[in-house]
Amino acid sequence: MDRIENIKKASKLIVKVGKVFQIVFEIFTGMFLISIIILSVLRNTLNMMNAESQPNYAFYNMGQWTEKLASEGKVAEAGIVFLISVFLFSLIMTVIMHFIVKIFKRICDDYSPFLPEVVKNLKIVSVLTTLLILRNSIGLGILSGLIFWGIIQLYEYGCELQNQADETL
Repeated sequence: MDRIENIKKASKLIVKVGKVFQIVFEIFTGMFLISIIILSVLRNTLNMMNAESQPNYAFYNMGQWTEKLASEGKVAEAGIVFLISVFLFSLIMTVIMHFIVKIFKRICDDYSPFLPEVVKNLKIVSVLTTLLILRNSIGLGILSGLIFWGIIQLYEYGCELQNQADETL
């Protein structure tokens, strides 16, 4: 029983830290959305400027589409594309943190970590995380997908064993 109490204590800490990160990502998501709206409104004014007139702004670090748009003189569109990219990243991170908090809150509140709801939420986290990793590296994305798949299989088996133990009692 001591092991389950340790898991619950650790889960409570993860829930608290997860909520903080979720709030931070929610704030970032809101800021990026507001920035997209402002940049869209100011698009005509900013497009009169070209990328070369902004020597301190390195568009090549923001992705191919952004660099291409900036080199064509579409500075506002380049900024909007970049902001949409970071907005989507921040939004996905917010969703991931939401489900991580749900997983560990459920572990805190129930008698066992092996519950069907935990498996369902773990699948959502694994898909979203794998997609984020695939965005940067195909090899690491495939590796993380396989690792998540293995963890989910273990959890599903744990759920079966937990169900059998519950029926036996």
